[in-house]
Amino acid sequence: MSNTLEIQQQQRKVDNKNLISKLEEREKVLMAERVQTMDPRKRLNQIKIKMAHLEWYHKICKTKGIGYYDCYKNQLGSSDRDVTRLKKFLTNYWKNFVEGVERKPQKEGAFIRGTWLYSGRNYRRMVEPLDIAEYYRDSDKRDYQTHGRSRHYILLEQWQEDDDAEKLKSSPNNKKKQNVAGILTEDSCFWEKVEDALISCKLLNSGTSSAVEKQSAKENLDMFEQYAMNQINNYAVSPEIFLKESSFMKWWKTFQEIIETSHDSPLCDFMKNGRYLQYEKGSTFLQ
Repeated sequence: MSNTLEIQQQQRKVDNKNLISKLEEREKVLMAERVQTMDPRKRLNQIKIKMAHLEWYHKICKTKGIGYYDCYKNQLGSSDRDVTRLKKFLTNYWKNFVEGVERKPQKEGAFIRGTWLYSGRNYRRMVEPLDIAEYYRDSDKRDYQTHGRSRHYILLEQWQEDDDAEKLKSSPNNKKKQNVAGILTEDSCFWEKVEDALISCKLLNSGTSSAVEKQSAKENLDMFEQYAMNQINNYAVSPEIFLKESSFMKWWKTFQEIIETSHDSPLCDFMKNGRYLQYEKGSTFLQ
């Protein structure tokens, strides 16, 4: 009798999961239909409003001394959980948008108009870090770009790079230096690299890691140091990465504990001398 009851309970759980999946799929379809029938200018305005809510959340997180990425990853308050609904709306919209662009290819080099390209870039820089935070909440996961990244992010980034390639690239201009305090981190996968650097620290410090694993971890950390310093030199990261409770500062603290005292690098010099505290000042911090 008990076995029959257990089977029935398991079947109900399966049925509930199937029902939830169907409802979520139906919601996506309805969302796509609403988006397609809406005037393009109204659609863009609606997206701007949702993004403004995310920007407000971003500012609130900074005042907590932990930052946007880590606030969402840790889910410490109701506002963190509320952002999940915003993220879902924006992600559904941009996935549908990207699919639409693919179905109706435009002339080569003109995938989407400038306004949409700009909006897509800001969306990716604001929302993809939240997806990365969700991915790494599961401590067993790693390598988000290979196993967790949505294709629509890849295409939005590719279109942006194609557009950038048509423009002259140079060292950071004065305007960018002067506005460091308000910038978004340009690489939307920056936090994935931080998380994988933290994993490399654990492997390097673990007594159960093999010699091959430790060598690979060391190489990954060397690459991350170079990458992070390059982002800093180009004013391409938000100052929030230096907030006391951020994952980046957690990595730095862990990294300091495991590296040899003789280890020297531009990033170590930058951090140990406290120059990161002046990063928000832009053009003066590297002088």
